[in-house]
Amino acid sequence: MRHRGRRLLGAAVVTALAACATPTMNARLDRQDPAVGYRYANLTADRDNGDDLFVILAFSGGGTRAAAFSFGVMEGLREVTYGSGRRPLLQDVDVIASVSGGSFTAAYYALFRDTFFDDFPKAFLYRNIERGLLARALAPWNWLRLLRPDFDRIHLAVELYDETVFARKTFGDLVTAGRKPFVILNATDMTLGRRFEFTQEQFDLLCSDLTRTTVATGVAASSAFPGLLSPLTLQNFAAAGCGYQRPEWLDSGLSPRNPLARSTRARDLWSYQDPRQDRRFVHLLDGGLADNIGLRGPYVALSTGDTEWSVLARLGEPVRHVVVITANAKTRPRKAWDQRAAAPGLVDVLGFVASGPMDNYSFDTVQLIRDFFVQQTQDARSRASCEREIQKTCREARLEGVLPAVDYHAIELSFDAVADARLRECLENFPTSFALPEAQVTLLRRAGRALLLASRDLREAMRALDPAWQPAEATIDPTLIDAACPAATPEGATR
Repeated sequence: MRHRGRRLLGAAVVTALAACATPTMNARLDRQDPAVGYRYANLTADRDNGDDLFVILAFSGGGTRAAAFSFGVMEGLREVTYGSGRRPLLQDVDVIASVSGGSFTAAYYALFRDTFFDDFPKAFLYRNIERGLLARALAPWNWLRLLRPDFDRIHLAVELYDETVFARKTFGDLVTAGRKPFVILNATDMTLGRRFEFTQEQFDLLCSDLTRTTVATGVAASSAFPGLLSPLTLQNFAAAGCGYQRPEWLDSGLSPRNPLARSTRARDLWSYQDPRQDRRFVHLLDGGLADNIGLRGPYVALSTGDTEWSVLARLGEPVRHVVVITANAKTRPRKAWDQRAAAPGLVDVLGFVASGPMDNYSFDTVQLIRDFFVQQTQDARSRASCEREIQKTCREARLEGVLPAVDYHAIELSFDAVADARLRECLENFPTSFALPEAQVTLLRRAGRALLLASRDLREAMRALDPAWQPAEATIDPTLIDAACPAATPEGATR
């Protein structure tokens, strides 16, 4: 029996060692082709989706709280219909940019659009993901793997998400499906402190083929919050070469004559290809560390031509209406340290450093979008007015260039807009985790739907498309609020 036990133990060790190979996070790209891969241009809209309307959704971070809130917003979008054919606005969505918890919602919708509303709640929202991660970390067959320097908790997360949420789908499956929306999963490059997108445009710089990467890998990188999960590491194959050709905007952006923001962004992107930087590996953390609402990428696309999917390049012909909807699940938890003289401890300080500045940065990004829309509208009106004045003297006169009149709408949905003080405080104190009670998940869904349907900004946007549009009624059951909102306890305190 003793020898048999040793043989069994030996077999188990061999099996564990065989499983010790680090999962391949990304694969080499032999030859870059700007027309191939997971790119906006390679996805098509529904047959009856008009090209004159461009809709962008942005989903914030915040664990299951953010995933449930953004799911509720999408439930509301399904009910927002317009025109004689009562077309759902959800079918007009062109791009979803997401970070962290919001990336679960965005990625699942991109992969399983037809069954999304039926399957996503049980596949993710109402599951205890943290328990699943802990179970894998405690499984004896994973102990040896975790001792390796090139295997860590993030790999267990990728495996869990891959097997139980995303059905082992890859970005290649998204290319094969070829359907919009174009989903941009955002992580943070630790070296640059900047966004890193899971798009082929970004992976071209690594000479890496995104179509062979699992969607779970992108979601895990986007939600790799420091402490809970380790960074996710990608290999940079640029040194081996793939015939990378710099796009025109990147060439011009590298000139020092550019505004500092543009030239810095260009230099950061070129660092992946620059042999002097010697960036053989790229280490990624939670996307919320660089942009907690996923709006920085859309802002670049809206205001510049510095990306493949530039919206600015499409304005006027054909785009006449732009709608940006942000689901921002940020919180404002009450702090126990406000009730004591002792200074907050190290854990509290690190928590603030990791998340506090992100909320302010998120607010600034939303305001950037709004300010840009206002400026574009004012410029178009001023140009039209000036041209009319000129034509009073010379009827055939036309100003040079093009500045089309576009209808812009920025819609931010956050707990700040909840009118009921008790409900607002309750929502703002839900924790950031991957395991929430059923009642809290359901309440977040209802809140997302209700805030969307009650939004004045949405009403203005829809009436620009359909003057007769009326919002659906949106109420939240008081018994659900009672079940999900027990007496609040300040963060850091004990009952």
